[in-house]
Amino acid sequence: MAFSLKDLGGNIRSIRKSRPSRNKPGRPLLQKELAAAAGIPASCLCNIEQGKYRNPTWEILNRIAGGLDCDISDFFHGTDSAASAMEIALSEVIDLIVKERLDALSGRRK
Repeated sequence: MAFSLKDLGGNIRSIRKSRPSRNKPGRPLLQKELAAAAGIPASCLCNIEQGKYRNPTWEILNRIAGGLDCDISDFFHGTDSAASAMEIALSEVIDLIVKERLDALSGRRK
């Protein structure tokens, strides 16, 4: 599946919500706080997060990344939650063990 503007907006929203609010302790960073930190209108940020902003420029995305104190590349991770190499290896080992065990069990029953 191709990466879409909704994916971009969802990733930005997830990062924003993982940051603490500067004005309301214990709450996630608000759109208006991020918009102010990035120097963009709150409506612009809202539309980007909803995937409605047709062509967000690199300058706008760079400002948002600066407001979130992250790298712009963090916005472009796939929605399939990129797994680390360790998670992939562990998953493959588990699959192999399960397959070997099933083969052994089915061999005994024949």
